[in-house]
This record gives sequence, C-alpha cells and structure tokens, in this order.
Amino acid sequence: MRPLVAEIDDIQYVTLNEGPCITAAVERRTVHSGSLGGEKMWPRFGPRVGRLGVHSALSVPLLLQGTVVGAITVYSRDKDAFTDQATQLGEQFASPAAVAVHNAQVLAKAQELTRQLTTALTTRPIIDQAIGLLRGRTGSTTEEAFARLRELSQAEHTKVVVVAQRLVDEAVRRARANHVES
Repeated sequence: MRPLVAEIDDIQYVTLNEGPCITAAVERRTVHSGSLGGEKMWPRFGPRVGRLGVHSALSVPLLLQGTVVGAITVYSRDKDAFTDQATQLGEQFASPAAVAVHNAQVLAKAQELTRQLTTALTTRPIIDQAIGLLRGRTGSTTEEAFARLRELSQAEHTKVVVVAQRLVDEAVRRARANHVES
C-alpha cells in the first residue's frame, strides 16, 4: 500500500494542483484547516483527502530572505488538530527548515553541474577527434565540422558524443584494415 502522505501529495500536486502546501508557498503565508472535508479554500482537495480519513492540515511556507524555497505541511486524522501553539511551533521550525532546504537545493545544483562538467570532460576529446576527422575529410572549419556532427545527431536522434564515437571508431577500423592489408 502506498504511504498516505505520498498519496495526498499526488492528489495535491499532480491530480488537482490545489491544497495547503501550494497555497502556503504561493501566498507566502501559513494556512490551516481543521475540517478538510468541508474546506472552502480547497473545494476539490479537502473532500478528497477527507475521504482518506485526514481532517486537519497545517502548512507553513519556507521563506529565506523573502524567497519561498518550499513549504512544509503536517496532516492529522483528527479534526481541529492544530492549535495556535502548533502554528507558532510550525512557524518557528520553518526558518531553520528553509535554510536546510535551500542548502539541499544548492548542493543538488552543484552536484548536477559537477556531473555535467565531468560528462563534458569525458566526451569532449571524442567530439574533438570526430571534428578533426571531418575537417580532414572535407576541409571544413571547426565550426562547420561541429555543425555537421550536430546535424547527424539530430537526424539520428542520438547524442553528439555517440555520433562522434561512431565516426572515430569507423576511422580506427578503416585504419587498422588498411594497416593489415599493407
């Protein structure tokens, strides 16, 4: 069975695009409901989640220097589960949580950039070799040879590096075949 919060998130973000977490992030304010089944703020989300046995929600935006980096939502099966004190605690928790979420986003972006740069460093030599081969065959400029690689890539719906690797491999096979024949 699917975890309940994952099911609620799917309803909120995928199916309906409506709910407390979205409202908290978009409107940059804390929102709550003690009776989701009859909630007018989310007329489709509330009743649907209420049928799952979830009746209360408290959602707090995660703000960092005035920028929304997310929102956090707590659900309860009880009606009117979140008091003013719970709201205050949620809002106090939101500040350090916003820093943690922001740091996680920065880390994820840095990891993605590292992955992209590593890929570029490993694929660039093959692409450069293929450009050299095309230039040697056609007398074209570097830019023209790279444009030709891109055209082949797009025509074949294949990454440029795959086309480049194929060209280099074909050139090596031909060179070895000529060497053996000599």
